[in-house]
Amino acid sequence: MDDKNGVFSGQYETYQQAPPVQPPQYGQQMPPQYGQQMPPQYGQQMPPQYGQQMPPQYGQQIPQQYQQQSYTQQMPPQYGQQMPPQYGQQMSPVQPPQKLENRPGIAGKVFNGILVSFVIMGLFIGIQFVTAIVMMIASAMQYALEAPGDVAYVTRMLTETIQDGEFMTNLTVIATAISAVFAVFFYWLLWGRKKTAEDKQYFREKVLRGKNVVMLCVGTVGLYFVSILISDMIGIISPETMKEYNEMMDIALGGNIFMAIIAAVVLAPISEECIMRGMIFRNLQKYFSVPAAIVIQAIMFGIFHMNWVQGLYVLPIGAALGFVAAKSKSVFPSICMHMFYNFMSVVLAILPEFCQTIVFCIIVIPVCAAVVWAVYKHVEY
Repeated sequence: MDDKNGVFSGQYETYQQAPPVQPPQYGQQMPPQYGQQMPPQYGQQMPPQYGQQMPPQYGQQIPQQYQQQSYTQQMPPQYGQQMPPQYGQQMSPVQPPQKLENRPGIAGKVFNGILVSFVIMGLFIGIQFVTAIVMMIASAMQYALEAPGDVAYVTRMLTETIQDGEFMTNLTVIATAISAVFAVFFYWLLWGRKKTAEDKQYFREKVLRGKNVVMLCVGTVGLYFVSILISDMIGIISPETMKEYNEMMDIALGGNIFMAIIAAVVLAPISEECIMRGMIFRNLQKYFSVPAAIVIQAIMFGIFHMNWVQGLYVLPIGAALGFVAAKSKSVFPSICMHMFYNFMSVVLAILPEFCQTIVFCIIVIPVCAAVVWAVYKHVEY
């Protein structure tokens, strides 16, 4: 071989082998090639691409977006809305524990709801009964002064007085007027004076509207013919019961027609509505749902009249008056509706007899119901 250039001259150059590359120890500065591919949990100085996607609990250099958006201070809305108040720094002040509402049981509903309502109704029946007794005693004393010691004369004259339509009409007017005074006073004392500004605004804006007046008038006409239909059915089933009822009404309101209208159209609606839809219905609402309270007070309204015929045919109008009182939050619309209902008897006396037949009732009732339903669909409460 040519050794001219001294390539193989026998003197070999000594080459020192480079030490092997060791992997970076923990905590030391790593070469860039390792730092770029290193998972974020290694090294103190992580590449930006890892730092931006790293959860805040890893690493010493937390990106700015994680420092500003803390898990406890600013949670995502979907979690923050459902977060219990004990979590997070921005929580609402701790409220004291509220007592659970004591809902009355069956015994409480029966006693406080139904029995108390019957007590209220009994008190006002008692007022009318006491008034009648006082007037009867006054008449008996007058007859006793005319014939001292003559018991037969006093008894005969007192019997004739009871059968006199004029006296009984005046008695009905006076007893109803006294009952109305007490009813209005106690209703105002218990409920009327507690009306809020919101209740008064609701009445002005929602109740005093033309559509409501149309519904009340048309509905009252339909309900009156429902009562006529029920009365005719009672007359067919039990003619004797209907005959006794007509005789009783002729005695009670068969005297002075003007005084009878005052008692039936003005005084009775005011008294009965303040009692039934004012005090009794309000008391029932505290213990029963609105539909249940409406049904119970309608039944009590029938019992309040103390005769089978009226007790049956006033059930529909009693339920309707309860519904109106519940919707309007006032007894004033039910008083007006009750007045118009009782005035229908005066109107019907002028109309032909055909208007009181079953056929006419069957025609009028669906028409009134359709009108009320059509108007009711466009009324907002």
